[in-house]
Amino acid sequence: MYAGSLPKALTDFKRAAELKPRSEYTALWIDILARRNNSPSELAAKAVQFDMSRWPAPIVRLYLGQATLDEVLAAAADGEAKIKTEQLCAAYFFGGELALSQGATDEAARLFRLAVDNCAKTSLPRVDALAELKALSAMP
Repeated sequence: MYAGSLPKALTDFKRAAELKPRSEYTALWIDILARRNNSPSELAAKAVQFDMSRWPAPIVRLYLGQATLDEVLAAAADGEAKIKTEQLCAAYFFGGELALSQGATDEAARLFRLAVDNCAKTSLPRVDALAELKALSAMP
């Protein structure tokens, strides 16, 4: 994706979804890539197989337009310290991706910076947020 090959990235994530069809994060990535490729979302159809009573269901609901970012952040802040940190990290990153898909680049950059500042140094959302911030800084 970061190398600029959206179709290949989408193919890879769809293959991952075949191997693990109940992965909410894989479904979210497919939705992100579909939005970038101006393709229709399949997230609502996929969400019926997810356990919407546990994390990361609030993020899925955000992408489906059924929750606000404030609600996601409140849900993420619930729990033990380590889990809370991981959930807030994901909430900031995926919130940034959604803002980016809606053309709100300033909000996306703010959320990506929060992910960078609050995620564990080696976490994937932090690495991805750094890549997104680099891409945003290269935009005209």
